[in-house]
Amino acid sequence: MKKFFVITNETRDPKSMKAASISEYIRSRGGVCEYASIERDSGKDDAGIQKIMELSEDTEAAIILGGDGTFIQCAGLLAKKKIPMIGVNLGHLGYLAEVDKEKITPALERLMNDDHEITGRMILSGTPVINGESLGEYNAVNDIVVKTSGSSVGSFLIEVNDTYLTTISGDGIVVATPTGSTAYNMSAGGPIIEPGSSMIVITPICPLEVVSRSVVLSANDTVVIKLIRPSGKVSKSAEVFFDGRETHTLSDNDSVVIRKSSESIKLIKLSRESFLEVLSRKMSV
Repeated sequence: MKKFFVITNETRDPKSMKAASISEYIRSRGGVCEYASIERDSGKDDAGIQKIMELSEDTEAAIILGGDGTFIQCAGLLAKKKIPMIGVNLGHLGYLAEVDKEKITPALERLMNDDHEITGRMILSGTPVINGESLGEYNAVNDIVVKTSGSSVGSFLIEVNDTYLTTISGDGIVVATPTGSTAYNMSAGGPIIEPGSSMIVITPICPLEVVSRSVVLSANDTVVIKLIRPSGKVSKSAEVFFDGRETHTLSDNDSVVIRKSSESIKLIKLSRESFLEVLSRKMSV
């Protein structure tokens, strides 16, 4: 690899000092490297986001500096460009980060010597349907979440492949990828899934039902989450989030249609640790 692009979280990398250092190192070794800084809530008009969106598709690797939130944000931006990504953990746990910040230099050497593997990860596509109108597709690397605001409890009807599955009363529903299984899904009591697999997991958030479990589905299934109003109950509203962003408000009988996206992300792997070894190490922190 010779052509790189570094994306850094400006909160965790003040004045982009680490990004600039990495870029300088790559150029000193005969490579090509530029960088951009972003914030977690950077909008489409942000200069850093614009620079990422204009990134040439012949870029061989994107190096992401930050935590899992930054990595997920960048993955969504880079999915269409199919540029392989590698994360450098400047956060806490960093489930998605391949490199610790103390080991950046040897990692760069391996990248430039093509001593790495590239793996693929599935992502989700969700379409809000409000007042019967589809509002377009939004991709999610981790999860699509439908939840009520505050302490309000909603009723969520779940269909899979046009077949009724169940109705859940509670704070909401998480629909996650294997990559996202260690995020909100895990916090809500859902299962941890090997991230290279291809499946969809549905997990209720704080359900009122005494018996309520996650459901793991094939990646080829289509899931519909519909906000309903049970007889005799007052109307509720809910928000739909795509990787914690891009919210839409759902009212009675509005829904979100979720399926495996036609796009995917490419991750660069340097470590020979298995997923279970990484998981054990991260959970012991």
